[in-house]
Amino acid sequence: MQEFSLASSLFIIDHKNNLSGDPVSAVESIAELGFRKTELLADGVRWTAPEPAEVSRLKKALERFDVEPATIHTPMKGIDLTSPDPAVRKDSIERIAEAMRFGADLGAHAAIVHPTGKPGPEERPYTYENLGESVENAYDSVSRLVKVSEETGVRVALENLSGARMICRPLETMQELRAFVAGFPSANVGLCLDVGHSRISGFDPAEQARIGADRLCALHLHDVDGKVDCHWVPGEGLIDWNSLAKALSEIGFDGDWTIEALTTHTDTSLDTIAQECGAIRRLWEERGMCDPAGEAEA
Repeated sequence: MQEFSLASSLFIIDHKNNLSGDPVSAVESIAELGFRKTELLADGVRWTAPEPAEVSRLKKALERFDVEPATIHTPMKGIDLTSPDPAVRKDSIERIAEAMRFGADLGAHAAIVHPTGKPGPEERPYTYENLGESVENAYDSVSRLVKVSEETGVRVALENLSGARMICRPLETMQELRAFVAGFPSANVGLCLDVGHSRISGFDPAEQARIGADRLCALHLHDVDGKVDCHWVPGEGLIDWNSLAKALSEIGFDGDWTIEALTTHTDTSLDTIAQECGAIRRLWEERGMCDPAGEAEA
């Protein structure tokens, strides 16, 4: 049975891409929309190194509003598991590990991890010459996170990221990621398919799901215009939801179905987007993961 989750990032990341929302208020809003699951966000000042009192505050909110923290999105800004600088990799691993322990304390079973970074203007960009080294660095980094997974019981879910605006980007596709995780225990390392990232990279999300197959343990569901990582509500862009639903059914996907809408690439208000996410959840629960416009599932 499909159980839909709403990423708390909708209420924490504002339209200027700043981390400004309160996680506890986000949990309350998620519950009011009828979602029983959420993806927590381990980024921002409050939750980068949460104090025991803050963890307790969030835990009480999850219990009070009866919301399960199915997944936790580990930090994104400043994270690079592929960096040629050992100090950067060490810091990235430690921050992700901290988020995994944070998630375990709250009851999350999987942690969404970005396997590659987004090099800034002063950092070495990805090139075809350094792809091999970058993947080797990522492999060493994830190997260290496997130990954290064994310790916490939280599975690492590596997310596909778009290289649409880069010369190239390692581990962009499910083909690459599936080969990359083959040597890791399935209980500790799985994959998260971000359908928007697949689409703007020029790949069919349904085919990417089939390739991820049994290593797929989480989804990020949002829509795009084909060029930009819009994070629109499903149905507002180009994703073929019927085709994706069919593929997920074929592979017997039983992971988390997380709607990851944001306000960063739209003029629509936060309240309207939140209500639309609630409406999509109700439609998909009633009729299967059909087209948001209401057409029956193929």
